[in-house]
Amino acid sequence: MAKVDGALLKAARERVFMSREELAEALALNVGVVVGLEASERTEVRENLVEELAQILFVSRAELTSHPDPPEPVRVDLRPEDLPYEV
Repeated sequence: MAKVDGALLKAARERVFMSREELAEALALNVGVVVGLEASERTEVRENLVEELAQILFVSRAELTSHPDPPEPVRVDLRPEDLPYEV
């Protein structure tokens, strides 16, 4: 079993301008399954379903199952004299 992130699935579907109904039809599933996946009501799915989703939506498997790590924060030390106005 694999976990699908509903928000990532929805974003991928919308990027290819596909409706939930169209995605469900392409997968030969009930539209309620797609709605449940996108709402994260159902996250555990068969491995081959993740592969099918990735292929149909033109994304990698990882793009449907995990969020990328956020970038490391950058610290900028500013002195009052570096600011464009007086503090």
